[in-house]
Amino acid sequence: MKRLWFALIFLFIAAGLCFAEQYYINDFYNNLSEKISAAERYEKDGDAQLSEAISDIQDYWQKHNDLIFTLTNHGVLNDLSSEIHSLNTENAKEGLPKTRAFLIAFYENQRITFANIF
Repeated sequence: MKRLWFALIFLFIAAGLCFAEQYYINDFYNNLSEKISAAERYEKDGDAQLSEAISDIQDYWQKHNDLIFTLTNHGVLNDLSSEIHSLNTENAKEGLPKTRAFLIAFYENQRITFANIF
C-alpha cells in the first residue's frame, strides 16, 4: 500500500511541475509579446523610445533565457534568441515581425494541446 501512496505523490508532483511550467511559458509569451507590440508601435510612429523598447526586449530575454532553455526544446529558441540579439533600431521594421513569428512558433510548440501530446 505504501508504494501506491508514493506513486500518487510523485504523480501529483509531476502534474504540479507541468502546470507550473505551462504557467511560466504562458506568462513569458504574454510579457514578451506585449514588449514586441510596444516596440512595433514606436517603430511605426517613428518614436524615439524605440531604442528603449528594444533594450527592454533584450533585457527581458537575458533575464529569462536560462530557465526557458532549461524547460523547453532548443530548436525554435535558438532562432528566437538570435533574432532578439540582432534587434536594433536600424533593422526594427524587419526584425520585430520575425521576432514575433519565432515567439509564436515557440509558444505553439510548448503549450499543451492535443496535437502536441499525440
